[in-house]
Parts: sequence; structure tokens; C-alpha cells
Amino acid sequence: MTTETEETAAAQHSEPLATALPVATFLSYFAIAAVEFSVPFVAVATLGASSLVIAALGICRFAPQVLLARTAARTVERYDQRTVMLGSELLRVVAFLLSALALAFTRGAGLAIFALANVALACASILTAVATQVLVPAVFAEEELPRVYSRLGMAESTADAVAPFLTGLSLAAIGVSRSFGAASVLALAACALLLRIPRIRLPAAEPGSPGPATGASRSTLRRGLRLNVRTPPLRIITLWAVSYNFGQCVIEALLLIALVDRTPVGAASYGVIRTGAVLFAAVGAYAAERLPAPLRSGLGTSLFGCGAVASYAVLGTGVHIGGTAGLVVVLAGFALDEFCSGVVLVRIQAFRARAITDTDRPIATAAYRAVNLTAVPAGFAVGGVAGLLISPASTIFVVGLLMILPGILILSRSVRATA
Repeated sequence: MTTETEETAAAQHSEPLATALPVATFLSYFAIAAVEFSVPFVAVATLGASSLVIAALGICRFAPQVLLARTAARTVERYDQRTVMLGSELLRVVAFLLSALALAFTRGAGLAIFALANVALACASILTAVATQVLVPAVFAEEELPRVYSRLGMAESTADAVAPFLTGLSLAAIGVSRSFGAASVLALAACALLLRIPRIRLPAAEPGSPGPATGASRSTLRRGLRLNVRTPPLRIITLWAVSYNFGQCVIEALLLIALVDRTPVGAASYGVIRTGAVLFAAVGAYAAERLPAPLRSGLGTSLFGCGAVASYAVLGTGVHIGGTAGLVVVLAGFALDEFCSGVVLVRIQAFRARAITDTDRPIATAAYRAVNLTAVPAGFAVGGVAGLLISPASTIFVVGLLMILPGILILSRSVRATA
């Protein structure tokens, strides 16, 4: 159990953190999005990287998050959350500084440095993801959770939307190394804000409580996966999330090819479509706690969860139609996806914070993230192969229709009945 002193400290920090944590999240995600935009661009345009190298850089960015999920959970269990959050942000600073030095070496060494920086970013991402899901329920009262997750969602989505555009301007104006250096400064500013986090530790299992009590025994991914399917709502939400990530990546692998082939899309219009769509995610996160009361419950989780996956049927229809009219429908599909995702992510995070105990939360979060990240490369691989066998437009249309199935699943009564 948490001690009375820890609970008092958490209450004292809740109000300052309600502002500091979203601001730190914005700064951190802005820096991450800037580097994620820059590294592939610089690797291709300046270092002459091949598609295989770009794929390898992508693997370095995501594979460690799956492979080190258990280690991240055990780290969060062992250390206080301020130490973990600061440590992960400092890892990002190291990654950004490494990226800034990449062009000072030979082509091969520069690409190797980019790969190492991506590994550091991946380690930081899994640590932050697990620690945040432990920290927020520990600091904020249950009724405040949706509001806090809404702010965090807005901060992340806004950063993801504006960072690529501003980074492109930065690369042209001040160069590669200075742009990466600016990202380091943003991450250091986030560190300063994270110093406000109280030194909250994961509560120990109570004597006589069911289940394993030691960190070593409770930090297994197999157990984490079981926790994510323990009840019907958790099971449905986990299956929905994996289906969403898998289907989305199948479509992403083929989307640009299909759009170029069937619509009048150009680089500028495609950039506007993607940036505008991401802004809808921020609007969705903002709206999540301002919707009518019946939608701020399991009913909202069901409806907006269904909307998020069903939006790909709209997108697939737009690709199938083609031309300018099809491009407009594709934009509508993107906007629907991002808005519904912004809402449902807030609802799901708040529900999981209530449904999973403090002691189980690190490994449950790590396992949930690992299984969803595994669906990402699997989706891209299936999309790539399918595009060789069937036309990209037909594949997108069929997969979009199939994504209605997890939408129907999340409409189940067990999810609608959750708080």
C-alpha cells in the first residue's frame, strides 16, 4: 500500500503536475517528432541510405520497445517515478545529441549513429509509457483521470502535428546538427518540468494478497498479457487495439502508392491532409471530457472506438472512388479516425487505470504496449506482400471493410457498461 506520507505528497503535487506534465509531454513529443521526421530524410538525402537501411532504422526505433518491455516494467517497479521519467528523458537528450554528431563522421558511421540514437529513443519510449501509466493514477484522484489524460492527449497530438512542418523549416534555415541540438534543448526543458514529479514508488503487494508478491515474479510478459485479458472489457479493448494497429499498418504500407495512382495528390496536399488529420486527434482529446455525460462512459468508449476503426472503411472507399472526390473522402476518413482515436484513447486510459491495480500496472502496461507494437511491423509486412499480389487500392478497400469487425466487437454490452 502507499503510505500516508506518499499520498499527501501526491495530493500536493497534483495541481502543479496537471500543467507541468502536459507541457513536458508537448516538449518531449515535439522533439521526438522532429527527430523522427529528420532522421529518415537526412539518411536518404545526405547519407544516401537505401530502403533496407531505412527499414533497419525503423526496426531500431520500435523493436527494443517490445524486447525490453519486461525490463521496463521491472525498472518502474524498482525505482521511483521521478527517477524513471527523468532517466528516460535524459536518454532522449543523448539520442538527440548523437544524431547531431552523425554528419561529422563517414557515411557508414553516421548511419550507425542514427541507429544507436533510435535504440536510445526506443528505450526511452517504453520507460516513459510504463511510468506515465503508473504515475498518473498515483498522483491524481480517480475523477481527475480523464481530464489529465485529455490534456496529455492534446499535448502529444499537437506536437505530432506541428513538429514535422517546423522541423522542415528548421533543417532549411539552421541545418541538421543545429536542429538536432534544438531538440536536445527541448528535452532538457522537459527534464526541468519533470523535476516536479514526487518520488512515488510502486506500492508493495499486501501480505496475504493473491498472486505473486515479488517484483521478479510479477514482471513477466505472460502474466502481463493475462492481466490484459482478465475481464471481458479488458479483453475486448486489447483485441480492438491490436486489430486497429495491425489494420492501420496494412493500409499505411499501401496508401501513398494507391493515392498517387488513383488521385491527384501531391507532396503539398498529402502533407496538408496528414497534418490536418492529426490536429483532429488533439480536438478529440480536448472533446473527450466535454462531451454529453452519457458519452463520458463506456458508451463513449464503444461508439468512438467503433468510429476509429470504421473510419478505414471510409478511407478505403475514398481510395476506391479515386480522383478529387475520392481524395476528399480519404481526408474525411483520416479526420474521423483521428478525432475518434483522440476521444477513445482518453476513455481507455482512464478505464485501464481503474481496472488494473497499482502493483499490476507496470507489467500490464508493458505487455499491452509490446503486443500492440508487435502488430505494427506485422501489419506493414502483410500490407507489403498483399500489395504485390493484389492491387493496393483493392487491398485497402477490403482491409478497411474488415476493420468494421473490431468496431462491432467494441460495441459489446460489457464495454458499454463500464464507467
